[in-house]
Amino acid sequence: MAGDSTPIPPFAEDALAVLEATLDDSAGLDKRTALQTLEGEGFTTADAEEALEILEMRGYLYRVEDELRITD
Repeated sequence: MAGDSTPIPPFAEDALAVLEATLDDSAGLDKRTALQTLEGEGFTTADAEEALEILEMRGYLYRVEDELRITD
C-alpha cells in the first residue's frame, strides 16, 4: 500500500507482506489461520495478534464475515 498516510510499525509491515503472499485478491483467511501463517514465518503469537490488530485498525485489513482480507 505505497503512499498511504498511516504508517505502521516494521513488524506489521512484515506481517502484511506475509499475508499478501498467502492471499489472493478474492480470498480471505480466518483469524486463526492468519495467526498460524504468521507464526509459521517466525512471529510470536503476541506479535502476530498485535500485527493483525494494527493492520485492521489502520485499514490495511478488513473483515468479511469471519475472514480477514487485504484492502486494495
